Amino acid sequence: MAEGLAGNSWAHDIQGVLGLHEIGQYLMIWQTVNRTILSNEPDQLLWRWTANGIYSAQSCYAATFHGSTRCTSWKLIWKSWAPSRVKFFHWLANQDCCWMAERLARCGLQHHPRCLLCDQATETLQHLLLTCPFARQTWYAILAWLRMPTRPPDQEPTVMARWLRANKHTPMTRRKALRSIALLVPWMIWKHKNECVFDNETPSIDLLVDRIKDEARCWANAGAQGLGVVLPLPGMC
Repeated sequence: MAEGLAGNSWAHDIQGVLGLHEIGQYLMIWQTVNRTILSNEPDQLLWRWTANGIYSAQSCYAATFHGSTRCTSWKLIWKSWAPSRVKFFHWLANQDCCWMAERLARCGLQHHPRCLLCDQATETLQHLLLTCPFARQTWYAILAWLRMPTRPPDQEPTVMARWLRANKHTPMTRRKALRSIALLVPWMIWKHKNECVFDNETPSIDLLVDRIKDEARCWANAGAQGLGVVLPLPGMC
């Protein structure tokens, strides 16, 4: 290194035609080299991700997240009790990667001009899961069945925003159940919509609500303890 710094001889090894990108890198290196002061002390390796310059596995792991963005919905999706396929669906929905009519239209693919469940508006993910009259009636029926002290969706932009709002008005003893319901209801609405598309099934709120109730009981039996607390006793509506 000392030989390369002497008289800036390191620059003599640069060959070939330089573009704007290469010239920019050259200037950055030049500025860094000019600030370098050599001494007779032996070289040391310093780890930039710790205050003392010493490497640690913990700091290396933290460095892998440098510059990353935080997903605010991770707790609802990955920390709630739900089957893996349901969590994966919500992860895709959070990334706006579900194939809705709006997205199909952007890609020039065949799609229905309006929501199949209400026939009133363009089918977007937010409309289908939250603001569609069909979806709102479904939410109302399930929340009433579970005696959850929260209102149906009301113009929230995402399922995550809906959950955060409802979570504030839900007692601690029922919040686990709320998290599972926040995943279950959109999943079942999504499935019902696909059945209408691919199996020519007729949209039915009563049918969907019954299916959600059956699925909620299955989740509770499979380990969703929060749902087990709020489910009505057998024989009750």
